[in-house]
Amino acid sequence: MANELITGPQTWWTRIRRSVDWIVVTVAIGIATLALINLNSAEGGDWSGPLVRDQLRFVAIGTILMFGAAAIDYRVYYRAAYPIYAIGFGFVLLVTIVGTTTNNATRWLDLAFVRFQPSELMKLVLVIGLARYLHWLARRESRRTLVGTLLLPGALVLVPAFLVIKQPDLSTGIILILIAMSVLAVTEFDLKTLLGLTAAGVISFMVAWSFFLHGYQTKRIDVWLDPESHPDEAYQIIQARTAVGNGGFFGRGVAQGTQNVLDFVPYKESDFSFAVFAEEWGFVGSTMLLALYMALVLWAVNLASQARDRFAACLCVGIGAMFLWHVVLNIGVVLEFFPNTGLPLPFFSHGGSNVVTMMLGLGVLMSVSRSRKWR
Repeated sequence: MANELITGPQTWWTRIRRSVDWIVVTVAIGIATLALINLNSAEGGDWSGPLVRDQLRFVAIGTILMFGAAAIDYRVYYRAAYPIYAIGFGFVLLVTIVGTTTNNATRWLDLAFVRFQPSELMKLVLVIGLARYLHWLARRESRRTLVGTLLLPGALVLVPAFLVIKQPDLSTGIILILIAMSVLAVTEFDLKTLLGLTAAGVISFMVAWSFFLHGYQTKRIDVWLDPESHPDEAYQIIQARTAVGNGGFFGRGVAQGTQNVLDFVPYKESDFSFAVFAEEWGFVGSTMLLALYMALVLWAVNLASQARDRFAACLCVGIGAMFLWHVVLNIGVVLEFFPNTGLPLPFFSHGGSNVVTMMLGLGVLMSVSRSRKWR
């Protein structure tokens, strides 16, 4: 009543407006708008084209789900965390049984009304499940064991990651591990543990290189290390490199990039969408895009620092890491810092599963932000 005497009656619109994290919404709108302009350019400038039309539909569905997720108190996610994890893991497991195969990879589920990639949803599901476990673990500070501190959270991460890698989808399996490591690094692990896990990861990679990686996966690394010796296999990264160089400082203008217009850049609507953007928007536009992504990640970290409990903090860190690693690895591939991974750039790469998952993640982030404002 006292607040109403000072600020006036609280209408339903006022309550909704004040519960929305406008920083998250504004940055997401900015990235999604640039992404749609870029996808339209990659498709030849036809706003009625199927790729743009599909992406608009995905963004619309994702936006509805984002605000729906934001409207739910984050403590509901805490109570439902393990069932949510079980459902997400069940979908990943179901792929191994009845999944749809495309280009020798079994990664999709075809339901009666939708086709989606459960490994994408598993990224957010993993964050929620791991956040719940770490919250519980923090309350057992004096009764910790090696099993509880390392083995159980390791199982939460590595079992679904192993199933995803078997699809085969090595890049998504790696991103699941990186997201989990980011959350654990700021909550549980000291420097000694992190160095030990890093050493174990290097050894595991060497073993996988010798015995488990597919031929095309090792070939990607060979091509990345010496693209000039593999001109046919390195065609993608050479053309992407050329596109980025062509952009210069200010870019060639929307739909004016020759590598894009003349179809030299492969997979320009998905894996190499940033190459199209860099050629047309140049260094200045690319810096602007990276600043938007960084603002989203840093705001997630800021929300984590103000969270009411460890569960909320882990949610924020995990969702921030989800965006961070996608951006780092996707753009890193275009700039030849990493071998080709096939990871999407959030909102820029065409595809419904990733867009919806990322927007759901932003909805959960806004749910935590609402609790911060109500403290």
